[in-house]
Amino acid sequence: GTKKQAQETIKDEALRCGMYFVNQRWLGGMLTNYKTIKKRVMRLKELEKMEADGTFEVLTKKEVARLLNERERLERFLGGIKDMDKLPGAIFVVDPRKEKIAVAEAHKLNIPVVAIVDTNCDP
Repeated sequence: GTKKQAQETIKDEALRCGMYFVNQRWLGGMLTNYKTIKKRVMRLKELEKMEADGTFEVLTKKEVARLLNERERLERFLGGIKDMDKLPGAIFVVDPRKEKIAVAEAHKLNIPVVAIVDTNCDP
């Protein structure tokens, strides 16, 4: 759910029950092109490892700033799915009208979609 009103609630509840979540922009191909998304998740983990093991200390200030910026960006978009090792069995969507891409990808892969619809939506 990338809807502003639901972002924090989605994150809190997903973390509470140990599920994966996307509360920022849905990246196209997040389900249908999962292999490529997984590579970006691996890069995120690599950057986190570099920061933890002290690799950043031997780099220049500019390189460290660039890598931290990259890590922050990846964390924002992929942080909720970084431990996901396979496609989900179902997805929960807050506004299917706003999340057309997510619903279409799930439909293409025969992944069940559970959604909260508003009165302006045609289920």
